[in-house]
Amino acid sequence: MKSLALGCVVALALAGPGFGQSVDVSTITCNDLVSMDQDGITTLLFWIDGYMGGAADDASFDLDRLGTNIDGALGLCENNPDMAVMDALMRVEND
Repeated sequence: MKSLALGCVVALALAGPGFGQSVDVSTITCNDLVSMDQDGITTLLFWIDGYMGGAADDASFDLDRLGTNIDGALGLCENNPDMAVMDALMRVEND
């Protein structure tokens, strides 16, 4: 039941502003990220964190870890505008 609820939340979030079409998230760069509105940034980073958790077979939600990862990825993005946002989050998660 929790998976269904989380799926609904993510689906609704992705249907919000800035995501009116299908997007290959792995191609979104840090430079693209800075042109998004705050809702788009939050939705994207939340989605990537969930994707990474699913790939790692980790169904837990750790808000502190998410915040640390987002801060670290945004720091990487400042200095690497051509880096994929997903790569930045993965690098931070694995450090």
